[in-house]
Amino acid sequence: MDCPICGAIAEQIWTTIAGVTIICPMCGEFDVASSVMATGQLQKLEPDQRGDVLTKRGVRRSRALALVITPYLLA
Repeated sequence: MDCPICGAIAEQIWTTIAGVTIICPMCGEFDVASSVMATGQLQKLEPDQRGDVLTKRGVRRSRALALVITPYLLA
């Protein structure tokens, strides 16, 4: 699959009914709510806005407590 943040080739792992884990060589490992994936909400943002979701919202898995990209975070 293509990373929903940067478009690089990434791996998608369905972790629960509520979301997926994305493993991207450029963006790292992060979780996205299944509702965000289903609606294409993240892809509708401009590329710089998508990057901001990771950097400003603390959703990368490298942090102690990773958050999930949810519709609320995209609002």
